[in-house]
Amino acid sequence: MDPATNCRYSLAYGALFILLLQLCFESVECLTMTEIKIPKHIMRHEDAVLGCKFDLDGESLYSVKWYKDGFEFYRYVPRDMPPGQVFPLPGVDVELQNSTDVVVVLRSVSLQSTGRYRCEVSGEAPSFQTVSGHEDMIVVVTPKHGPQITGGQPRYQIGDMVRVNCTSAASRPVCHLSWLINGMHANRSLLRPYEPLIVGREGLEVARLGLEFRVRG
Repeated sequence: MDPATNCRYSLAYGALFILLLQLCFESVECLTMTEIKIPKHIMRHEDAVLGCKFDLDGESLYSVKWYKDGFEFYRYVPRDMPPGQVFPLPGVDVELQNSTDVVVVLRSVSLQSTGRYRCEVSGEAPSFQTVSGHEDMIVVVTPKHGPQITGGQPRYQIGDMVRVNCTSAASRPVCHLSWLINGMHANRSLLRPYEPLIVGREGLEVARLGLEFRVRG
């Protein structure tokens, strides 16, 4: 093969490579995730609205899939009838009639609903480009009443030891307790921390914090 012919082949292969590379980049950029909206904290028994927005950029939508901690619980395929499909998963109760390709509604979330939620969007053939995004959601249970103080005496004399405990109501996540003496935060050396107590079938947590010091004049 003469040098001129070899040069033409090299140019042809080079042009083909550039064209394929350009098509590849264009294909990758077609489908993009524009927003993933999941409540970071939500009260138990409330409905959770999960949002997933995307830009197809001219592509056709093949499917939208939702996962919790790696397990699929909802799928939307436009060509299917009906397009929405639910897969049973503990802690996830999908309200199918109000769920679409861009939003999923979870009814009355429980503590089991806490976890990582991921939305996965795929384009149609032949590319089947796929993008995904995720966020974590924590279901919160607030205490039913304020903390209680136990162990205290009505009166103390100078030199007496004060030993009291502060205990929260059950909650999830566990409450943060602190002691104040005459409006000022107590010195750390006076605090007696305890491990939280796990109570009930739902595993709610009870916080406890002790305070110990000697009365001075």
